[in-house]
Amino acid sequence: MKFIKKNKYTIIVIIVFLALVVSFVEIKNILVPDEGKAVYGNRLDGIEKHPLKTSDLESIEKSIKEQEKVNDVSSKLHGKIINITITVQDDVSINDAKTLATNTISLFTKDDLSFYSLQVFVKKENQDLNNFPIIGYKDAGSEEMLFTKDREITTEESDEK
Repeated sequence: MKFIKKNKYTIIVIIVFLALVVSFVEIKNILVPDEGKAVYGNRLDGIEKHPLKTSDLESIEKSIKEQEKVNDVSSKLHGKIINITITVQDDVSINDAKTLATNTISLFTKDDLSFYSLQVFVKKENQDLNNFPIIGYKDAGSEEMLFTKDREITTEESDEK
């Protein structure tokens, strides 16, 4: 008892310090998500059963490049989303661009399409044409591709032609 009376301020400081440390840890756990979990959570479960190799994407790019009006193709796999960017010649119409994007679906296997989502960006060399890019999206398991709303070329650009 003598020890407690003699060191009561030191004991109070230690108890307050421990309480602050415990409360800081609890507040951190509430505000900051668990750092040990993956960025995608469990959304990528099963990806090892559906491998998509770089060589597969390269062969798909090569098939798209063989199209008549295609200038360049690039692809990137990001999680469960396959992004394909197709650069076409400036005289390609919106309907032709949509057809080109829709035809990319046939280049993948049914197994790949049931697991991965597909985004196709069709753009033109001339960045000033404001009716492009056309963006098509096909969700995993869906049958058809959905597109961004069609945009008309503004009158300023129509007058320049």
